[in-house]
Amino acid sequence: MSVLFRRVVGCSVLVLMFPLVSESAEKSRVGLEKMKLASSVGAKCSGFYDGVFALLHNLDQAADHQALGVIQKNWPGINKRYLFRQSTSTMLMTGIFIKQMNQKFTLKESFSFQSFSQDYVLSRKSAMAWKDGKTDNEEQKRQHQQCEHILQITKNNGTLSDRVINAAMQKRSVALGVDLKSMD
Repeated sequence: MSVLFRRVVGCSVLVLMFPLVSESAEKSRVGLEKMKLASSVGAKCSGFYDGVFALLHNLDQAADHQALGVIQKNWPGINKRYLFRQSTSTMLMTGIFIKQMNQKFTLKESFSFQSFSQDYVLSRKSAMAWKDGKTDNEEQKRQHQQCEHILQITKNNGTLSDRVINAAMQKRSVALGVDLKSMD
């Protein structure tokens, strides 16, 4: 299922790279469904990164060095700045998907981030609920790999650039009152 899901998501992300040409309402419907799936996955990835960020913060506050060590073993190089960057990147990516849906399709009601808030919230809660164990560790690795794959496609096709991501991180950090310089 993991491979199938990645293929479906990969195809969904590829929709951004090619203009949708619709000869029938059915083709537009399929295109819209793929775009909705891509937006949902983007929201889930953003929730995942924000959830792991909160998890690291909570473990730091509790001085749970053992749990932090397990996470760092499963995910070498993980730190709050990286998680904040990836969350910001997936938010930007999701915003692009939403904008394209609203522009390319005639909708009764426009999509917004709020349309995918349940995907974000459930993914964030799941990431924050991590406990050291084979199942949770494997799930965290799987989710991380999936989200990294999606972001890599988006960066490789030129949809996201470091300049855009860095500017968004600055704005988001100010809005949230987060000091990027103090993140490890």
